[in-house]
Amino acid sequence: MDVLKTLSSIPGLAVLIGLIAAAALLVVLVNWRLLILALGVQYLLVGLMLTRVVPLELAAVKALVGVMICPVLFITARRVRWGQIDQEEAEADQPPSDPAAPDQPAPKLAARRSLFGWLISPGLPLRLMAALLTAVLAVSLALRNPLSVTGDTLVSRDITIGTFGLLLLGLLNILLNENPLKVGIGLLSLLAGFEMFYTSVEPTLTIVGLLGMTNLIIGLAISYLTTAWATHPPREAQL
Repeated sequence: MDVLKTLSSIPGLAVLIGLIAAAALLVVLVNWRLLILALGVQYLLVGLMLTRVVPLELAAVKALVGVMICPVLFITARRVRWGQIDQEEAEADQPPSDPAAPDQPAPKLAARRSLFGWLISPGLPLRLMAALLTAVLAVSLALRNPLSVTGDTLVSRDITIGTFGLLLLGLLNILLNENPLKVGIGLLSLLAGFEMFYTSVEPTLTIVGLLGMTNLIIGLAISYLTTAWATHPPREAQL
């Protein structure tokens, strides 16, 4: 709560830009550590957005419930060695290197390529373009159809843009992926957008508690499905 109280002085436009950027990073990134970090930042920014329309205690509960999901996903992904199975299979399929062959890539170059693939997906341009177009579409829809959240027009506009951005970028993340971790994170983003709007309209502890319980249940389901997927991953699946 003290953290939100300290950060609540940040301008609303800066919080909104950070929220949309965090949701877009969830579409672009593939490394599970960076994904979970971006998810935690997204929940914190949602809490900051809610401090403008609901009491600080409710916004803190919303942010805390979201942040509690991140350690669950982190522990699950770490236990199943997420992201290393496909790498080991790819290395096993490669022919043994010949030191005398001139066409073999240098070790530093190979390490650099491995680091590049560790951070972002091979389809980065497509994902980045799709995320940017979706963000622009969300802003356009929000400006044309502003939601009446509060009497302050500026706050209602920011909440509307944040809601549409989380909903559309979360849906895009679901459509572009098939592994449970990425799909689950997209579902959590989509649900966060709905919660931000609904909590603004019905700022009660009961609603926040029910939505928080739903998030925790979904987080546990993602954890279970991620374990099952990583244990028997399809050969054609890409991280």
